[in-house]
Amino acid sequence: MKIIAGIPAYNEEKFIGKVVKETKKYVDKVIVVNDGSTDKTAKIAKNNSAIVIRHKNNKGKGIAVNKIFDKSREIKADILVL
Repeated sequence: MKIIAGIPAYNEEKFIGKVVKETKKYVDKVIVVNDGSTDKTAKIAKNNSAIVIRHKNNKGKGIAVNKIFDKSREIKADILVL
């Protein structure tokens, strides 16, 4: 059973590394949607082995969550936790 966690993020460089690292203890993969951040959110998430989807501009939480659903289907997740 493949369990995925999805995290929409915007300018979360201070916290995203720890959140991804702690979340990975309970799931198989972590997806982070970097929703137009202007800081190092995407780089830090990727360095912590998250699957990172980048939006060039901030599109909002709804669009970010939809991207998480799309990616989860693509990688055939059995369970998705947001």
